[in-house]
Amino acid sequence: MAIDIDQPGLAGDGNSDDGFARLFEAHWPQIHATLTRLVGDPDEAEDLALETFWRLYRRPPRDRGAGPGGWLHRVAMNLGFNALRSRRRRQGYEQTGGAAWLETTAAPSPEEAADRRETQARVRLTLLELPEREAQLLILRHSGFSYPEIAGALKVAPGSVGTLLARAEAAFETRWRAVGEDQGERR
Repeated sequence: MAIDIDQPGLAGDGNSDDGFARLFEAHWPQIHATLTRLVGDPDEAEDLALETFWRLYRRPPRDRGAGPGGWLHRVAMNLGFNALRSRRRRQGYEQTGGAAWLETTAAPSPEEAADRRETQARVRLTLLELPEREAQLLILRHSGFSYPEIAGALKVAPGSVGTLLARAEAAFETRWRAVGEDQGERR
């Protein structure tokens, strides 16, 4: 079916859209079917077919000798291949991201889990042997609190938090070694 694409309305100039409507009705089934076979998803094919006709409406081809059918199919195929390439890239990103996530969140081996439980128990014992304020300082800092927040929580001068924290860390290290030696003797 030959449609005059020079007809007003085809390039979106606000005039009659009858020519574009006839062109759309004539070519839609074949463009949609071609894209469905290409991308394998009727909904995605519909989106791509609509984009194809939108491009024709907004900016018709300059070479109008061959008619719009070939142009429509070429644009549709290009959009379809672009969609497939995009899908492949997205799947690659998702697989890479998923694998990285699995590696970082994978369940620890039984040996790692046992080591972690032992370390946690040792940390708790060490904290229990420290003065309460030093233990609180270390826990708050390890939990991500800033110096002003720690000062407010423990009711100390903000300028003294750094010094108090350094002393608490030194005391913890000393007790950590002692607790480790005590646990080593029990085994």
